[in-house]
Amino acid sequence: MEEFKIILFLISTFFGIEGGRVVADKTTVSIYPEKQEVEIIQENLFTVLEEDYNAETVIKQWRKIEEAQTNENLWREDLKNFTNKQLILRDNKEIKPQIKLTYTNKEDLEELGIWYNEEQSQFSINHLPQEMIKTEEGVLKGNYWYFDANRKFTFTIQPFLKMPEKYKKIKKSINSIVD
Repeated sequence: MEEFKIILFLISTFFGIEGGRVVADKTTVSIYPEKQEVEIIQENLFTVLEEDYNAETVIKQWRKIEEAQTNENLWREDLKNFTNKQLILRDNKEIKPQIKLTYTNKEDLEELGIWYNEEQSQFSINHLPQEMIKTEEGVLKGNYWYFDANRKFTFTIQPFLKMPEKYKKIKKSINSIVD
């Protein structure tokens, strides 16, 4: 089984931050094959503040993520094949990260868990029911979502829709912690 180092809804994985605690309720991923571009938009960022994990640690992680807006050296080494990497953390005043990556080869997308099949001219991603993946362009067959590799496609991930009640009680918006 392939180990994914980049988890699309966990922003810290793009920057190699171990033990990242900042996650997105909703992540929208769009692939533009004609421009060879990936756009990832994360919404409603939050953390779960358990007793043994304090807000200071989350703030330190967030500050490192903020640095990546202006320092390309902070991006994870696994993303080196992406020729252009852009991070915008705010949409006006709201924290709503937008990550744009430009790729040269379709195989570069494997770092993001997106596979290319040249024979069928299709991209695919794993179907994990707990991630609540939704798409209008994809077709679900077995354990995979398939997408036409010749046109733009989008999918959303919402893995925390069925979060256990005990965690909902200690869920804190990143906006309330870092601002």
